[in-house]
Amino acid sequence: MTARNAGALVGDSQHIRTIRAKVAGWEAYAEPVLIVGESGTGKEVVARAVHANSPRRDRPLHVVNCAGLSHAVLMAELFGHERGAFTGATTSRRGRLRTAHGATLLLDEVSEAPSELQAALLRVIENGEVQPVGSDELAAVDVRILATSNRPLTELAGGTAFRIDLLHRLAGLVVRIAPLRSRPEDIAPLTQMFLRRLTASTGRPLVLSPEAMRRLQEYALPGNGRELRQILLRASASTTGARIDTLAIEAAIADSPSAGASVATPEDASDGTLAAVIRRHITATLDATEGNLSAAARRLEVPRSTLQHYLVKYDIEREGQSRSCSA
Repeated sequence: MTARNAGALVGDSQHIRTIRAKVAGWEAYAEPVLIVGESGTGKEVVARAVHANSPRRDRPLHVVNCAGLSHAVLMAELFGHERGAFTGATTSRRGRLRTAHGATLLLDEVSEAPSELQAALLRVIENGEVQPVGSDELAAVDVRILATSNRPLTELAGGTAFRIDLLHRLAGLVVRIAPLRSRPEDIAPLTQMFLRRLTASTGRPLVLSPEAMRRLQEYALPGNGRELRQILLRASASTTGARIDTLAIEAAIADSPSAGASVATPEDASDGTLAAVIRRHITATLDATEGNLSAAARRLEVPRSTLQHYLVKYDIEREGQSRSCSA
């Protein structure tokens, strides 16, 4: 059986194939789904696939981000409020839970929900009832709840940060998304997807060289798919032609907020500047080719004249300067 939104779950790994199979097998279920994974792994993509493969697919997926909003704002956003319930409440508001009646509601980063909201959410899941802020009346709702978290809720529930009873109700069905560093075979199809999107938005065909692809697969990608997309964006912006080479990827990685530990070498770990990253990469390539400029240029996928320009620009010294003229 194939999930209706399986195309959105991009990847060739066994891990992604297993997630696709899970989503396809849950078509008849209306239970809550908990989706756990690091930031940037595609939790919302999985949530949208679950919704698209459900009987509620013809209704919209409503999304509420639980991070960065106060308890009062979240309560009003989800449960609605009566006129005069608090200062500034000049009109009544239905709230997302009642608006999503008959549809699906995604609670993004539910681990950040305050404790008072957690108790109210538990009543919604168990009893199908909401109580708007400032009202004594309960309203019946039929909403399927999906939730994401970039933190392990089992650990939070062991303390006071998250209600264990709410965790048990949210985790009716569970998807755990592994980080990209543990499934490098998914980097190539994700890269192709992002390049197609960049081509569509810029009108400029873009391709990644084989060496540049290998460099991406070697990089740990702490920010997962979100970081991969930004690396490709920066690399394409610094490339004039269609082909994105290794040096463009190195420069783009160097500008990633989380890249320092992944690109630095022990002898120069404190210097994460663009010049230092390019200098390290060229030096390592020259060492691997025993100083042969032509071979190094081929590995770096740049003309030999460009490599010679970089040697001068970045003040790169090599062992056996006489080899700089070797073929």
